[in-house]
Amino acid sequence: MTTAAVIIRGGEEQLGMSWTQREYTPPKSYNSTTMTVPGGSSRGDEGVVVDTTTNTFKEYLPSKTCGNTPISTTTSVPFNTSSQWAPEGKSLAAHIASAMPTPPESPPPTHLATSTICDSHHHEALVDKTTRQLGLHNLLRVSTSNADRYWLTRRCCYVFHCLSLRTKFNYANIPNKMILRDDRVVRAMEQVVAEELEEAGVEEQDDCRARMSLLAKHTARANKLLTDMKAAISSTLIRITGYVLFKVFSNLLMSVTVHGGQQEVIDRAAQRDTPVIFVPLHRSHVDYLFVTWVLFNRQIPAPIVAAGDNLRIPVFGWLLRGLGGFFIKRRLDNCKSRKDVLYRSLLQTYVTHALQAGYNLEFFIEGGRTRTGKPCMPKGGLLSVIVDAYSNGTLDDALIVPIAINYDKILDGNFIREQMGQSKIPESFWGAVRAIMKVLSTNYGHARIDFGQPFSLREFVHNQKRASFSQLPLSSQPHNDVLPGCTPPLSPSPMIEMPVLSNGRNSEQLQSLPQPFPLSEQQKPETALFSPSPLVMGKSYHQRSLSTPAANGNLRLRRTTSNPSNALNTVTCTNSRLTGAPSSSSLFGTEVTEEYRSLVKSLAVHIVFDAERCQAVMATNAVAWLLSYVYRDGVKLSTLVEAVDALRDSLKTRKRDTGFSGHSRDAVLHAVHMLGAGLVRLEQSTTQTSTTSDTEQDFFIRPVTLLPNIIELNYYASALAPLFAADAIIVTCLLSSLDCDLWSYKDCSPDCLVDREKLIQRGLRLAQLLQNEFLLVPACASLLTKLGQVVDNLIDMGLLQDAGKVDSRWSEDSDEDDISFSQQYKLAPTSSTLEVIGAWRNMLAPMLDTYYHAACCLTSLVGKQLPDKEFIQSIQTHVSSLLEKGTLRYGESICVDPIRNAVKLFESESIVECYNHNSIRLVYLTREYDAEDRLSPLISEIDSYRSCIS
Repeated sequence: MTTAAVIIRGGEEQLGMSWTQREYTPPKSYNSTTMTVPGGSSRGDEGVVVDTTTNTFKEYLPSKTCGNTPISTTTSVPFNTSSQWAPEGKSLAAHIASAMPTPPESPPPTHLATSTICDSHHHEALVDKTTRQLGLHNLLRVSTSNADRYWLTRRCCYVFHCLSLRTKFNYANIPNKMILRDDRVVRAMEQVVAEELEEAGVEEQDDCRARMSLLAKHTARANKLLTDMKAAISSTLIRITGYVLFKVFSNLLMSVTVHGGQQEVIDRAAQRDTPVIFVPLHRSHVDYLFVTWVLFNRQIPAPIVAAGDNLRIPVFGWLLRGLGGFFIKRRLDNCKSRKDVLYRSLLQTYVTHALQAGYNLEFFIEGGRTRTGKPCMPKGGLLSVIVDAYSNGTLDDALIVPIAINYDKILDGNFIREQMGQSKIPESFWGAVRAIMKVLSTNYGHARIDFGQPFSLREFVHNQKRASFSQLPLSSQPHNDVLPGCTPPLSPSPMIEMPVLSNGRNSEQLQSLPQPFPLSEQQKPETALFSPSPLVMGKSYHQRSLSTPAANGNLRLRRTTSNPSNALNTVTCTNSRLTGAPSSSSLFGTEVTEEYRSLVKSLAVHIVFDAERCQAVMATNAVAWLLSYVYRDGVKLSTLVEAVDALRDSLKTRKRDTGFSGHSRDAVLHAVHMLGAGLVRLEQSTTQTSTTSDTEQDFFIRPVTLLPNIIELNYYASALAPLFAADAIIVTCLLSSLDCDLWSYKDCSPDCLVDREKLIQRGLRLAQLLQNEFLLVPACASLLTKLGQVVDNLIDMGLLQDAGKVDSRWSEDSDEDDISFSQQYKLAPTSSTLEVIGAWRNMLAPMLDTYYHAACCLTSLVGKQLPDKEFIQSIQTHVSSLLEKGTLRYGESICVDPIRNAVKLFESESIVECYNHNSIRLVYLTREYDAEDRLSPLISEIDSYRSCIS
């Protein structure tokens, strides 16, 4: 088991100090602090002692082992370290940092606020100078282990720490009867009964008896569904589990680091009389425990946590339920291709009642764990419940907290089996036991939890309204009151000037956004599925009993005599306003307007984008990215260390934090040890200096690029893919549009010009093709502006140089008003710039290969239809045959996730259509593309972006 020894002075913890904090002036309590940075060595091995106040190294004794694995001293094949991406490494280190503008002189230690454009909906009142100056804290380091404590306290530090924390909150019990009597559930049950009676063809005289029988049947089913679904939080179980997790994590992980300022912000958010919605990105099953464990350490009531019903297994399901887990179906509808309106109404009503009762909520907006390492596209199911509750007055507001959790090494193993197209092994009790036994014998390095700044749902909706309804008086809206300490935006959101959205569509397509307003008292059940609630007309229904968790130990369900679901009506569009949301047939209704769906989608994209922006880059991510896209043929350790230094500078300019600190050599060795010999091979090499007869020992690091190992390595590298995605798109468009090989013109200028407008338009199209892979900008930002900034960065790098503007006329006698000027650039490639853009190009190459061959396989659908699983398998088989022949360079092109995303793209482009038949999803070509010659333009278009792939 590896660890990092830490010397504490002033009672503060310095483990995991990020590179940004090394330049930040720390508080006095952080002065004169030293720490030992792990150098890929096991416990007791030698490393580096770093003085964090001066950033100097007091001692460095390189270890001859990497962990417990001896370093190979033989090389069977001579390696050529030069490559077309980075022949020197030094030039890469010298130029990557200059690819972006110079950062501020004293950046904050980490990002408490999210990095989106529309920052006006963030709660700035939660952040002050103190929170920004708080440093990183290792949660495994507790105050009861301090030297000034008694011996017994130090010996049993976790026991005394857990006993000192307050966990006794009277969590409200939400009885089944309350939910079953809810109007939404009653109407859903009546709808199901009516449909079954109609299908059975029951005659009118027998209707009453059959109806009562079906009502009893579905009432019993609803009661069982609720019992299986509901959480049952136990304060005692939380305390016991908290202690167990301390012991387990201290043995599995070297540190669990979180920023002290972020914790302080969460404390302040939890003290408000507003539900807090925690939305983590999902990487591991451990994520279910991490947030609750962090809140346990901060003495904040545990939230209810949405978990898939596949985790409702003996013992572990009971444990999750006691920690706040409520179980939902992975597929909400039954096998008859009919919406399970009863289950949907139960889920929506339960979540709504829980929020109204004072519970906080945690759910994973991606729907499941990422299999690629990149954030998945968000799903709006549970998020729509929250928006629905707000729009109808059930909730006055909600604070949404994006969360990113990252690991040096994920505890769930790998997803190679699923990415190779094999079915997922279902969770089981014995399978979980075997996984736990395996986990307990492995070292997983460091873990990092980052909380984004909480933002107000109410202000987010107001920003959307201001963008599209600036002409409407705000006094006509029911949610115009401002939260204490929170100032509404003074100007419209930048969305109003947005020419292009993140999905490449014009802003005109986002015409009007929903605006909640009170239902009319004259509205009758004939015009809406749900009758209006008197609570909406008068007193607000939402009453939270836990206004100050630190001072109030009671968490009670406060209810009025009226039914809350009356306030949760359907969304109907009247005068471009959001009026309510009857929806027993889906989480937010099948009859909702497109504006409502757009609001939920925009909010979901914002959350995922913000969470990804605050995610720390671990050492394994940095090393895997460089080995996958820069040094795929291998590299010397010294060169890789220089490249990591340069990458850290590049991350710094982009205001991204890292989950490691200290000397990059130690970070590289640590990452190599964490990745293991199955992904990265470390060999010893000996070189002779040119001036003396002395020899220098260095290590040669080579990634394992064979299948299936490369898939797991790509998982860790993909954590950086969203960061460089926009750069990679523009570079790919630039290189693929040239008639010459840019690498043949190193340090000289080719005779060709680049048109800025055409380059950006081509980038917009490629971004649209890859819309299922990356979230390039939040919904409120302009993708056109983002890509323009990337082009400007290429100018700053020196790759593009101004060549003036060229006018374009339709004819020589065109009127002057018809003349448009387009900015032209000439190319000035250097070795260093080619290395940088080569890495960006290589990052997209596997995806483009996948999309191209998926498009080629569309010809197999001409004149017929196939089950989607069979079609995806045929694409994988085709890619596999090309890899065996050596036609394709990148083995990760065979992964099933990008293949599925390609099929989704073809469906969104109306090239294919899908439908369900007997629980089988069938895919077929639309009439417009049901011929091979009609597919040729699509295949050629995707292939045009691949022309730059070597």
